[in-house]
Amino acid sequence: MNKVIATDLDGTLFYPKDKRRMISKKNLYFVQSFIDNGGKFVVVSGRSHAYGLKVKKVIDRDIDIISFNGGSIYKGDEIIYTQSLDNKEVESLIDDIFTSYKIFSCLIFTDRGTYIRGKKKDSKLTFFFGKIYMNSQGAYAEEAYFSKDEYEKALKNEKIYKILILFGITPKAKKRAMETNKVIRNTYKNIEASWVKNCIEITPKNISKGDAVKKYCEYCGYNEDDIYVVGDSGNDISMFKVFNKRSFVMGHASNIIKKYARYILNKYEDLSRYIYEK
Repeated sequence: MNKVIATDLDGTLFYPKDKRRMISKKNLYFVQSFIDNGGKFVVVSGRSHAYGLKVKKVIDRDIDIISFNGGSIYKGDEIIYTQSLDNKEVESLIDDIFTSYKIFSCLIFTDRGTYIRGKKKDSKLTFFFGKIYMNSQGAYAEEAYFSKDEYEKALKNEKIYKILILFGITPKAKKRAMETNKVIRNTYKNIEASWVKNCIEITPKNISKGDAVKKYCEYCGYNEDDIYVVGDSGNDISMFKVFNKRSFVMGHASNIIKKYARYILNKYEDLSRYIYEK
């Protein structure tokens, strides 16, 4: 079987949530069976490569990892592609966003981990709630750093692949994120911005999940007709557009997202009906 599943994690492979096991038993069994039958499984996530390796350990099979929404592409241990943001531009952009929009916090993603900044750079309240949130995530928690000094050091010295802007946890925050994303996309021409529930994710220009999966397929020699893409959020739309023939969106996704995919999955393992169809 020369088929490839390119899948999002949060809200997709990680649905329903299982904070202890990371991947539910049914989803894990489906993925392992797919790989054991000759299929190729590729994680395509906004999360870090380090977290992708944790997913690989849980699946206990050979998988490939596309992280930071396409900022890095790995085939096994071989890095195919990498692209980070300009650090000075990141600093200026974040300052501008805090000044211009009503947001709760901002995170920068690096190879080492995630660094958080509140509206005030040394906001103890932001760090306090950030730590509570991370501790509550169980197996889904990324490596996170909360001190002002660590944030400033990372901002100057580490490769930054993604910025995440958090608007809060209320329904109004979700609406603000969606509306602000449209403004940011039209205002800043040298970045990519995508709406993900109550957040906005920012990556370098021309970096997207869809473009990354296409690069991966070209490098590995896979036919686009053999690619099955699965997701549930705004950052998955690019995959749905590039690989629309076999694009799958989770049933709990927003209607705004659903219209870009060809098929709807109520359960992740329902993908088997299409993979193994006669």
